Amino acid sequence: MTVMKRISQSFEKLALSCLLFGLLCVLAGFVTVGGGIWFGGVYATSGLALVGGGSLTALLSACWVHRDF
Repeated sequence: MTVMKRISQSFEKLALSCLLFGLLCVLAGFVTVGGGIWFGGVYATSGLALVGGGSLTALLSACWVHRDF
């Protein structure tokens, strides 16, 4: 039982790290979209990809952390 508990805690730490990474990607994506408005469409497109990927990562990580619901 203690081995399974350690593995579960390790996955929770990993999921929280992924959640933080996803939220940082969303923030960076919004900044990049804002830069794309001023400097050109390529930055806006890559910013939207960052926002989408970061949102998906954050959502899946949050679902893993709160899987007891």
